[in-house]
Amino acid sequence: MARRGIKRKAPDLGKLPSTDDYSPAVFLRCHNQKDHDDETKIWKCAFEPSLDNPEETTNLLATCGGKTVCIIDVNTQQVLKRFQDTDRNENFYTLAWTTIEMASHRKVNVLAVAGEGGAVKLIHPNQLLMYAIIRGHKKYISCLLFHPTLTRLLFSGSKDGFVYLWDIGIPDKAPNSTYVPLLKISLQDSVGDALNLVFSENCGLLIAGAERGCVGWVVSDCSTLTPTRRAKVIEKADIVFQHPKSKTTTIDGLINLPGDLLATKQVGSGEILIWDLAKHVDKQERDCPIEPIIKLKYPQHIVKYLNLGFSNGLLGVGDDQGNLVLYNIKSIIRNHQSEVDENIWEPSNILEWPNILNNPNTTPRQDLVVNTVAISSSHEFVTGGTDNNLVCIWKREEATAASGDAE
Repeated sequence: MARRGIKRKAPDLGKLPSTDDYSPAVFLRCHNQKDHDDETKIWKCAFEPSLDNPEETTNLLATCGGKTVCIIDVNTQQVLKRFQDTDRNENFYTLAWTTIEMASHRKVNVLAVAGEGGAVKLIHPNQLLMYAIIRGHKKYISCLLFHPTLTRLLFSGSKDGFVYLWDIGIPDKAPNSTYVPLLKISLQDSVGDALNLVFSENCGLLIAGAERGCVGWVVSDCSTLTPTRRAKVIEKADIVFQHPKSKTTTIDGLINLPGDLLATKQVGSGEILIWDLAKHVDKQERDCPIEPIIKLKYPQHIVKYLNLGFSNGLLGVGDDQGNLVLYNIKSIIRNHQSEVDENIWEPSNILEWPNILNNPNTTPRQDLVVNTVAISSSHEFVTGGTDNNLVCIWKREEATAASGDAE
């Protein structure tokens, strides 16, 4: 497979450490809504967390798109389970994993999925059985986030202008037929649809990357909230993170990094910014200009809704040409300083769309979009989901596996 070289000679471009090389292992079309389906969009993929160590992942990848949720074993390249929703209006946009301790003290992973139907559906991944439905939003749900330590608590962001906080309960107890929000957060027209959420326990802050910017709310009392008929409502954002001017104000990429760092991608900016959340919160300014630690070069286009993926120092994102762009930022996370670096740093690696010789039906359109990226904790697998109904699984090449995380 021929690859275009990555230009590294421009004086204003910094050099990140390299990554391992990856080869395409398998590209699966497993979300078919009809025969010869090359239109269903794969919106989200995420590796299952290890029950013993939440910082590690298993070999199971969850993907969602159309009316379908799939569980894929990336080692065997097999689709193990496939959940097909019966709701005529459903189109899944988002999913999130959590690990919950059962009444028997045994831990279990639960998968939450949501989308056009406006309800959160809770799934046992072992049987891929939907065991509960959480209703409350009036329009589609665009993002889900479980609290990092209070793992039963789930944030859901919706086109109806609200983020709700739910307690999903314990799976081995009778499912709750009337879930009530613990908290409601108003997005308001000035924020628009929330596309991604992250939560910082250190700062007690919920942050949203949204259609019209990046905002945060102080949510420090999660453990004491209880469901009531009239849930507490937060009307206004406590902080607005001002990104540099670009073609749009949409922040479609937002992800937590270790050490209270965030990575954000603003549509049309040609950059991914990495910045220190705690230092910005310490300024105690409602309108807080972003001062990035480092800027990562990203393809210049205005395609929206491309999600960032991250695991153990490796950041990934798709583009509008079928590529997966990788950044080895492990040393940046470990050694970051407060000074702003004016350089724009090139990607460590670009996994370019391969020539798929044995299946001409998967030849990409010129504007093939990779909507979502997920990376296994071992970095052995990098995966993506496209807007032409493909789950792309790339595997680390054996010749470079021994080299590990080059820095």
